[in-house]
Amino acid sequence: MIKITKIEFISSFKILCEFNNKERRILDLKNSLDSNHRFVKNILAAQTFKSAKIGQFGEIYWENAGEIKELDGTITKCEYDISPEFAYHHSVAC
Repeated sequence: MIKITKIEFISSFKILCEFNNKERRILDLKNSLDSNHRFVKNILAAQTFKSAKIGQFGEIYWENAGEIKELDGTITKCEYDISPEFAYHHSVAC
Protein backbone atom coordinates (compact mmCIF):
# COMPACT_ATOMS: atom_id res chain seq x y z
CA MET A 1 0.00 0.00 0.00
CA ILE A 2 1.45 3.33 -1.08
CA LYS A 3 1.76 6.06 1.57
CA ILE A 4 3.13 9.57 1.69
CA THR A 5 5.85 9.80 4.32
CA LYS A 6 7.00 13.40 3.89
CA ILE A 7 5.77 16.59 2.22
CA GLU A 8 7.50 19.83 1.35
CA PHE A 9 5.84 22.92 -0.10
CA ILE A 10 7.93 23.94 -3.10
CA SER A 11 5.82 26.69 -4.70
CA SER A 12 2.25 27.87 -5.02
CA PHE A 13 0.02 24.79 -5.11
CA LYS A 14 2.94 22.37 -5.57
CA ILE A 15 3.92 19.81 -2.97
CA LEU A 16 6.96 17.57 -3.12
CA CYS A 17 5.81 14.19 -1.80
CA GLU A 18 8.06 11.41 -0.65
CA PHE A 19 6.39 8.00 -0.69
CA ASN A 20 7.11 4.86 1.29
CA ASN A 21 8.65 3.31 -1.84
CA LYS A 22 11.29 6.11 -1.63
CA GLU A 23 10.01 7.86 -4.77
CA ARG A 24 9.86 11.64 -4.74
CA ARG A 25 7.15 13.19 -6.88
CA ILE A 26 5.74 16.68 -7.40
CA LEU A 27 1.99 17.08 -6.99
CA ASP A 28 0.55 20.22 -8.58
CA LEU A 29 -2.83 20.67 -6.92
CA LYS A 30 -3.79 23.63 -9.10
CA ASN A 31 -3.82 21.29 -12.11
CA SER A 32 -5.02 18.15 -10.31
CA LEU A 33 -8.14 19.39 -8.52
CA ASP A 34 -11.28 21.17 -9.70
CA SER A 35 -10.63 24.72 -8.51
CA ASN A 36 -14.36 25.54 -8.79
CA HIS A 37 -15.18 23.10 -5.97
CA ARG A 38 -15.77 25.11 -2.80
CA PHE A 39 -13.57 22.95 -0.56
CA VAL A 40 -10.74 23.00 -3.10
CA LYS A 41 -10.97 26.79 -3.04
CA ASN A 42 -10.43 26.57 0.72
CA ILE A 43 -7.23 24.54 0.45
CA LEU A 44 -5.84 26.55 -2.45
CA ALA A 45 -5.98 29.70 -0.31
CA ALA A 46 -2.35 30.55 0.46
CA GLN A 47 -2.61 30.45 4.26
CA THR A 48 -4.57 27.18 4.28
CA PHE A 49 -2.46 25.44 1.64
CA LYS A 50 0.67 25.37 3.77
CA SER A 51 -1.19 23.94 6.76
CA ALA A 52 -1.38 20.48 5.14
CA LYS A 53 -0.32 17.50 7.22
CA ILE A 54 0.23 13.80 6.65
CA GLY A 55 -2.38 11.51 8.16
CA GLN A 56 -2.04 8.05 9.67
CA PHE A 57 -2.88 6.37 6.36
CA GLY A 58 -0.29 8.36 4.41
CA GLU A 59 -2.78 10.86 3.05
CA ILE A 60 -2.40 14.65 2.83
CA TYR A 61 -5.05 16.47 4.81
CA TRP A 62 -6.19 19.91 5.90
CA GLU A 63 -8.03 20.30 9.20
CA ASN A 64 -11.42 22.03 9.06
CA ALA A 65 -11.22 22.65 5.31
CA GLY A 66 -14.29 20.57 4.50
CA GLU A 67 -17.84 20.23 5.77
CA ILE A 68 -20.28 17.42 6.31
CA LYS A 69 -24.01 17.59 6.84
CA GLU A 70 -25.12 15.68 9.91
CA LEU A 71 -28.34 13.65 9.99
CA ASP A 72 -30.07 16.46 11.88
CA GLY A 73 -29.08 18.94 9.14
CA THR A 74 -26.34 20.75 11.01
CA ILE A 75 -23.09 21.44 9.21
CA THR A 76 -19.86 20.26 10.85
CA LYS A 77 -16.32 21.19 9.83
CA CYS A 78 -14.13 18.23 8.90
CA GLU A 79 -10.86 17.34 7.22
CA TYR A 80 -10.34 17.58 3.50
CA ASP A 81 -7.91 14.92 2.37
CA ILE A 82 -6.14 13.61 -0.69
CA SER A 83 -5.39 9.92 -0.80
CA PRO A 84 -1.81 8.78 -1.34
CA GLU A 85 -2.95 6.92 -4.46
CA PHE A 86 -4.41 10.12 -5.95
CA ALA A 87 -1.24 12.01 -5.06
CA TYR A 88 0.94 9.36 -6.64
CA HIS A 89 -1.03 9.06 -9.89
CA HIS A 90 -1.47 12.80 -10.34
CA SER A 91 2.14 13.74 -9.67
CA VAL A 92 5.33 13.65 -11.71
CA ALA A 93 8.64 12.10 -10.79
CA CYS A 94 11.45 14.48 -9.97
